[in-house]
Amino acid sequence: MTISIGIIFSIFCDFNERADKFLCDMINISRTRVQKNILNENFSVNGNIILKSSYSRFRRGDVIELEIEPVEQISVEPENIDLNISFENGNFLIIDKPAGLVVHPGAGNPGGTLVNGLMYYLGDSVFEEKIRPGLVHRIDKDTSGLLVVAKNMNAFEELQTKFSNHDIEREYTALVSGKLKKKKGTVDTFHGRDPGNRLRFSAKLSGGRRAVTHYKVVEEYPYASLLKIKLETGRTHQIRMHMSHIGHPVVNDVLYGGVCKTSDKKLNQLLASSGRQLLHAGKLGFSIFGEHFSFESSLHEDMQSIISYLDNISGGLK
Repeated sequence: MTISIGIIFSIFCDFNERADKFLCDMINISRTRVQKNILNENFSVNGNIILKSSYSRFRRGDVIELEIEPVEQISVEPENIDLNISFENGNFLIIDKPAGLVVHPGAGNPGGTLVNGLMYYLGDSVFEEKIRPGLVHRIDKDTSGLLVVAKNMNAFEELQTKFSNHDIEREYTALVSGKLKKKKGTVDTFHGRDPGNRLRFSAKLSGGRRAVTHYKVVEEYPYASLLKIKLETGRTHQIRMHMSHIGHPVVNDVLYGGVCKTSDKKLNQLLASSGRQLLHAGKLGFSIFGEHFSFESSLHEDMQSIISYLDNISGGLK
């Protein structure tokens, strides 16, 4: 198994040198690999994410953090996969991803991923520019819903800037365990790898990247609550981490403690049949090249069936 390596250190004097050159010299890895990790939001100075490899304003006392992702030796081949494209123009396409579809190949998923399907659908036009191919953001394997894929480098850079500046509208629907005391709120924490489980992320850290999630309860049921969630930042597993952090993990999210045990046999069957965290990326909006776009995705069948059943047995508490 390969894992990311985190490095944290402090600067003892002022100097002006490109971040990519300084970091590759310090930790003895290739400049290309450093640049990739900077592009993937793995480089921060004093807790602020830096996306420019040319950053050079290092000052005494700065705290530098770099997470080095493992190199995956995987040959990605085109595959004819149904991408469920809900919109497409010359610059980007919007995909309504089903739960269970892995976005990017990894050691455990070398094929059958969204990227394999994109390679088949888009051909070489995007891949020659080496933009992964056009992936500006990701959605977890077992989360359903909308994501945007750039079709050219100009669109990729424009969208990446929007995401980095949090100038993107992203709204999720989540079914979480229990009833929340606060019906509307914001979770604002640090975000980083859980030292006790490298598969998880933790909000219980004294430093790192900032993660901000806004939520609103829209329905309450005997065993769970239905939330609308808006992301201010978009860290890996952010919603799942934050809901677990406040004691209301996403239902069926085993990694973050969201096992929903009920006394209702039919409900338990529906949850087992779904077999995934009940989280859906339902809205995505952004402006690009002077034009605004907004997209919506209906809840997928498994999640809709569970919510409909809960509504039927309780009537929903308005």
